[in-house]
Amino acid sequence: MDLPVNVKPLPTRGPLTWDRILRAFFHSLILSLFSSLSLFAQTPISLAQALQQAQENRLELKNGQLQVQIAGSDEARRRANWQPKVNAGADFRWNTQIQRSVIKNAPFANNQDVVLRFGTPINNVLNVQAEQKIYDAQSRVDRDINRINVASQQASVEKLSVDVRQQVTEAYYQAVFNREKIRLSDRARTRAQGYLDQAKTRFDAGTLLQSDFDRFALDLSNAELTYRNDQRDYALSLDNLRYRINTTQAVEPADSLSTLFQQFQMQETANGERIELRQEDLSRQVNELNQQREQARLSPTVSAYGAYFAQQLADTFNPFASGTWFPYNYVGVKVNVPLFDGRQTRLNRQDYVRRAQINQNTIQQLKNDFAYESRAARNTLDQARENLAETQKNITQAQNILAIDRVRFDAGTLLLADFRNSEYSLQQAENNYLRAVYDVLLGQLQVRKAQGSL
Repeated sequence: MDLPVNVKPLPTRGPLTWDRILRAFFHSLILSLFSSLSLFAQTPISLAQALQQAQENRLELKNGQLQVQIAGSDEARRRANWQPKVNAGADFRWNTQIQRSVIKNAPFANNQDVVLRFGTPINNVLNVQAEQKIYDAQSRVDRDINRINVASQQASVEKLSVDVRQQVTEAYYQAVFNREKIRLSDRARTRAQGYLDQAKTRFDAGTLLQSDFDRFALDLSNAELTYRNDQRDYALSLDNLRYRINTTQAVEPADSLSTLFQQFQMQETANGERIELRQEDLSRQVNELNQQREQARLSPTVSAYGAYFAQQLADTFNPFASGTWFPYNYVGVKVNVPLFDGRQTRLNRQDYVRRAQINQNTIQQLKNDFAYESRAARNTLDQARENLAETQKNITQAQNILAIDRVRFDAGTLLLADFRNSEYSLQQAENNYLRAVYDVLLGQLQVRKAQGSL
């Protein structure tokens, strides 16, 4: 964010030295290196573009969509279970020794035991069998369970999407914030360089003590250290943003803090439904349906079936011999009625009742947690806005004070310690203002998340 700064560095005076020449050379070299690297590798990207790319690139979202498709295939399998089951078979048999049967006390053989052989050496069978389910009380419940499972997987994907949006937004804010910190630290470094140049002139003229001159040199060294650290923080935040987007291309934010702040100010925060509540309610519905499914296990199942057979009986293997094939067939209805299952159904139903109660208690607990989270986020946002208003006043006041103190210091009517305190106060005011804007953005993000409108 561009800060209103009216304080300019003091003009450079005095003769050039090798120390100043080398410092200026290395400073220009470092700036050129960073500038060339950034232009070569980084691509400006807005927050909206970063969010869109993350939705397309994040692997957990792609896996979530695959999970939705898998859940949807359960219903296709349920429907396929109601299609007729048709099987065809063939059995080619050579009876190397025909089985014998005994007729005890055969009346046609003077009550003597008679040993008979039934069958032929060749016994071939061709068959087609079909079965069709007619009634199953569990099927309707399974259909409802499959429907809710699909909705549950979709809610999980939506929850992942919200988490990704929050991660990318926070990473984007952090990158913009660190970039603005570089701007402030560079401005502070420029001021410190100007003060040191003037101090050098006064020191050479004999109007400034060595200890006072060393303080100006120390201020410049600290300012340069802060600038380097801010550059490292910015590079790390860019890497974090690239990781959150899941892209191999180096990116940098195209928006500024002021632009993001204005965008958020124009957005209305509306209450929405927390996805966690929907997920828990879907889990409760599944447990209630599982109770019904367990009860349906005790209901009878009805199936129709039929078969057609063609059997060949012959002394030699000749499938095409006439008069050796004998067909037969049948149709029927099968009813299966469970009578006793060892109380498994009753025990399972009790477990699902308890699980549904746990879901209901969890829903109430989540509502309490989200209400507290919303209040806490709102209080944090209000505090951040108050801090922002205060820092806006402080930075203007610090600029005016430093401008006056610079004139007094040049005229010799202000001590060095007082002048340095004024300069430090301006730096603190600038940093506090920048942090306040960043905190307001984060606070608005947390409020939207707590209210389910992210």
